[in-house]
Amino acid sequence: MQEYGYFQKALSDFTYEVASGGAIRHLTDMGFTVKQIVARMDFPTPYEKVQKGVWERLIETGVILTEEPGSGGRQGEDKYLQRRREPVKKAKYVREYDQYGKASFRRVEEVQEEEEAICWREAHWEAGVYRLEELSVRLREKRKENGENRSYMSCEFGLTSWKEPERFQTMLEVLQERQREYLSGLPWERRRLYHRLDARMMDILLRLCAEGLYRGECFFLETKDRIMI
Repeated sequence: MQEYGYFQKALSDFTYEVASGGAIRHLTDMGFTVKQIVARMDFPTPYEKVQKGVWERLIETGVILTEEPGSGGRQGEDKYLQRRREPVKKAKYVREYDQYGKASFRRVEEVQEEEEAICWREAHWEAGVYRLEELSVRLREKRKENGENRSYMSCEFGLTSWKEPERFQTMLEVLQERQREYLSGLPWERRRLYHRLDARMMDILLRLCAEGLYRGECFFLETKDRIMI
């Protein structure tokens, strides 16, 4: 009976991967929200399934980090242990075709080296409205200097929605519709996370700062700058 359960799960996972998995990852990489992806699926896929797939893709591609950027993978860990720790292995599925053109998927593992912890240059910023333009220029310059893939902002949306639901609702209300749709569509964990500081998140950050609704940090990995807002 247990083997039958494993088989059913494997079959379900395979069906999902063939019908929806690739499309969800592709649309996530293009920046679509969960709601937009659900509307574009050729194969009917539950909202929660799409939501889970989007979240996993954002984690997999490093758009969202669960550990502080530049921490070497584990906060507070000794640098010697960081160097000695075995590389992280991540699994992915590769589509292959047989001689008759029939598609199948093969699971492969990729080794991902982890970086050592960064010793930050810290700066504190009071995000008042009168300094918003100055903050915008500073952050955009840093992002350009470091590259989008090496720039992050801390996020506590899951924690705020759990502990301070009214504050979280206010945060959503000051955003544009697509920005609000993006944030509310993700299953934020109830802890601090880190999102790549792409164009969308930069605009979200500045809108929240303009209303005094953001408290957190921005990380720029190449120049080793951490701006505390």
